[in-house]
Amino acid sequence: MSSLIKVAFNLPIYQTFDYMIPAYLGKITPGTRIEAMFGRKKMLGITMPSSHSRDKEVLKPKYKLKEISKVIDKTPIINSDIMDICLWGSNYYQHPIGQVLFSAIPSFLRKGRNLDRLTSQRISKKNESVSKNQDSQSAINLNKEQLSVYKSIKSNINTFGSYLIGGTTGSGKTELYIKICELVSSEKGQALIIVPEINLTPQTLERFKKYLKSNVKSYHSSLSELEKLDVWLGSKSGNLDIVVGTRSSVFLPFKNLKTIIIDEEHDASLKQQEKFKYHARDLSIIRAKKNDFPIILGSATPSFESLHNCNIGKYKHLELKKKFFKTTPPKIILVDLNKDIPDDGFSTELKRQIQKQLDKGEQTLLFIGRRGFSHTLLCKSCGWLSKCSKCDSHMAYHSSDKKLWCHHCGHKEYYPNENSCCEESKIIPLGFGTERIENKLESLFPSAKIMRVDSDNINTNKKLRDFIEKTKTGSIDILVGTQMIVKGHDFPKVSLVGIMDIDPGLHSIDFRGIERTAQLMVQVSGRSGRHKTRGQVIIQTRKPGHELVTELLSHGYDDFSRKALKEREGALLPPYSFIALLKASSQKITLCQTFLQKLKSYFDGNKNINIYGPIPAPRIKKNNMYYFQLMIKSSNRKLLLQKSQEIREYIVGKKLSSIRWSLDIDPLDLY
Repeated sequence: MSSLIKVAFNLPIYQTFDYMIPAYLGKITPGTRIEAMFGRKKMLGITMPSSHSRDKEVLKPKYKLKEISKVIDKTPIINSDIMDICLWGSNYYQHPIGQVLFSAIPSFLRKGRNLDRLTSQRISKKNESVSKNQDSQSAINLNKEQLSVYKSIKSNINTFGSYLIGGTTGSGKTELYIKICELVSSEKGQALIIVPEINLTPQTLERFKKYLKSNVKSYHSSLSELEKLDVWLGSKSGNLDIVVGTRSSVFLPFKNLKTIIIDEEHDASLKQQEKFKYHARDLSIIRAKKNDFPIILGSATPSFESLHNCNIGKYKHLELKKKFFKTTPPKIILVDLNKDIPDDGFSTELKRQIQKQLDKGEQTLLFIGRRGFSHTLLCKSCGWLSKCSKCDSHMAYHSSDKKLWCHHCGHKEYYPNENSCCEESKIIPLGFGTERIENKLESLFPSAKIMRVDSDNINTNKKLRDFIEKTKTGSIDILVGTQMIVKGHDFPKVSLVGIMDIDPGLHSIDFRGIERTAQLMVQVSGRSGRHKTRGQVIIQTRKPGHELVTELLSHGYDDFSRKALKEREGALLPPYSFIALLKASSQKITLCQTFLQKLKSYFDGNKNINIYGPIPAPRIKKNNMYYFQLMIKSSNRKLLLQKSQEIREYIVGKKLSSIRWSLDIDPLDLY
């Protein structure tokens, strides 16, 4: 007498496999790790819910079934909650279920390590693993507007609902999050706060610890594997009350999760771009709905998708229009670079305003969209450009280590020697990055204390903590950085913000380009004058009359987004339609094109589904591979998913070896 169970393996295979359970192993619960032979290799697998009756006798199978050889876990490591969102995610995003399940557990457990032994080791080493925050707590007092929003959520705290909290930057969304978490903790529940970037977790964590006596931990990719395991165990056991984490924290196995809060819900970092291409916001909504608790989405610049969901009644829109700290909105100064000719990126007006801040002892923050020294190098004599040998991209110059660096494939080369391109070599840098702006600042303001904040310079937790501490104490006069510097940070002493060049975002060929540029302008501007003094924002542009700039500055993000959404609706673009992107790559350019063209010809013809392409990817060549893509679009989400599944199953059946491919449902980057 034997019974069957389905097993998923950590392989790019879109199916599970039936295995027999030997009688001596007894009953095996779904979500348990086991060992079994797969082909000629013993592999780790995870058992699945099955339509097979576990007590059913195996009678004359069509092929010889193998037996499970070992059960690793006494209790499942994938509980029913996580199993549900993994199954949903695998089905929706068209990704192999085995890879989804294994991506949801810590790497220690992916290696087959015994959970009971690991748990006892960690607890004995840490003596209870986590402990209550014993620091003295400050009382948090909500204003009338915050209190109204809080009461609206509190009255429905034990039922599912999606709440979008919008409002001006600095309106006190974090204080509201803390109050909601305090309510959940008081009822023995757990809370998850998802932030888009690693660099936001320390500051958010600190603010929660300031006001709450709860057990609060962070969870992100910069933690060691053992630190991640501790948080995983703490959430599973219920010892942790609150976790502040990046997108992967959506898979933590909480014992009694009662709310999820997504901060900066508009941020593209919440979407995984490699392998399992899930969106943490959307998976969180599914998890909240299945478990019947509220989910709170917060942003001063909500995504158009979320605004649309409010318009059709799927979300409840709650707004905070007043600043938590009573300050006047910053003064906006638009600098026309056609008239005020910049000196290495700096207009006369920007230099004058920076000097005024230095004289007053106040901080300045400068935003530039690129790291490195320059976008590329050019020889004025022979026309040589620093192009990547593996891509079709230009290589940025990084002066700190004298290297050329392709920001698309990661290829690096040493800076070429003088006269390497021609005898009369005259190399000049083109474009500006954070390093070049930093160097210019040092020459313009030699006595100022300057700090560059980008992923090259702030690449460890210690450096991140040092950066945050220095901004608080006022030991830095001028901060210059990329998006890393503007996402959610609170700089109480910054009174001037300079956006060095807004123009690249105004000319994006991606239909989301204008939306992202507007969000960036508002988010960057929001770093100025957040507490006691009125701030200033200088925006440098060669297009001062651009419709986006004038609309946003004159009427604000709400009016801008309403107008932009009407344009999206007229063009039947998301959120008024749904898109999947099929990408293919090969070492031969014609192989890619021919493959996608045949796919299009085979599947095209349904009037409710449009297939566009094939067209070159934004970077047609990367790492010596050529990339092309098809876009699949429909106004019906169900039809889009059905067609995507048909295409995926067709490709899998072809067993391609010379072409790599991937499918991205609801892609954020089309071009």
